[in-house]
Amino acid sequence: MSLPILLAALLAAPLSPAPAAPPAAPLAAAPAATLSPGPAAPLAAESAGLHCAGDPAASARAGRTPVLLIHGTTSNSQANFSWNWDRAFDAEGRARCDVDLPDSGNSDIQVAAEHVVHAIRYLHRLSGTRIDLLGHSQGGMIGRWAMKYYPDTRAMVDDYVSLAASNHGTQEFVVQCAAQTVCSAAYWQQRAGSAFLTALNQGPETWPGVSYTQIYTRYDEIILPYRLSALPAAPNVTNVAVQELCPLETVEHFGMAYDNAAWLIGMDAFRHPGPARLSRVSRSTCGWPLMPAVDPLRFPANSAAALAQSAKSMLTTPQLTAEPPLRHP
Repeated sequence: MSLPILLAALLAAPLSPAPAAPPAAPLAAAPAATLSPGPAAPLAAESAGLHCAGDPAASARAGRTPVLLIHGTTSNSQANFSWNWDRAFDAEGRARCDVDLPDSGNSDIQVAAEHVVHAIRYLHRLSGTRIDLLGHSQGGMIGRWAMKYYPDTRAMVDDYVSLAASNHGTQEFVVQCAAQTVCSAAYWQQRAGSAFLTALNQGPETWPGVSYTQIYTRYDEIILPYRLSALPAAPNVTNVAVQELCPLETVEHFGMAYDNAAWLIGMDAFRHPGPARLSRVSRSTCGWPLMPAVDPLRFPANSAAALAQSAKSMLTTPQLTAEPPLRHP
């Protein structure tokens, strides 16, 4: 079993930590906040967990739109992107920032979204132009919450490229949270049909002026069924499985962070106006398992580090007995 598949199996399994490291006692969901979403509280770049490289203004002037990278649940920027997409953008001379979500993306996504809002505003201000977003799993969805409830950010984003996004949740977490009776806040919120996702997807799911490229895999074992990643059809939306580009691709959920076909499609979106178009993407490297920026010699170690990060965060994050209440009417 490969390390990415082992990681996926761990995430799909009920949480049963070793006796030496028992999980925190289950917590009841916090009471509902009385304030509706509005301007995100000002945060220093450090407190928002931002890690940036390159000159955003110079990158934008050179035609390489700066990118904000948003990691997935149980992960962080180091584990999710430092050894794949960060390296790709750095090699291209494209400025980028990575945001670390609170509690490794396990806690209330509504709170985590405030960090994303700050990061969008911060990178947009440095760039002097619209920026791009790249997200994996929760990271491919959370930017939509930011743009829905903090409307000023809509004019700050050009492309939103999502890898195996939890746009409409997953049946996997429905089953898991029901069986365990407790889950992390983010797992509750990413159940298909959750109050959080119902609020997110009520009304427009996309916004004019933003191009959405939703990239997913037919072998996703976390987002079930995998088509829950897709967004409603529109001129500014491309929904595409990596198997539509490379039919023999067997990548699963976590492998989407370093998959070559996902990289080919994503870069097409970043390098052209509008969302990705398969007609522009070469199939000459179909069959390559890793995107070019991934060092194959360090791949086992990097995968192991990603596995360790997710395992640690799953065993230590608070477990709730119910979904956190919505922070808006």
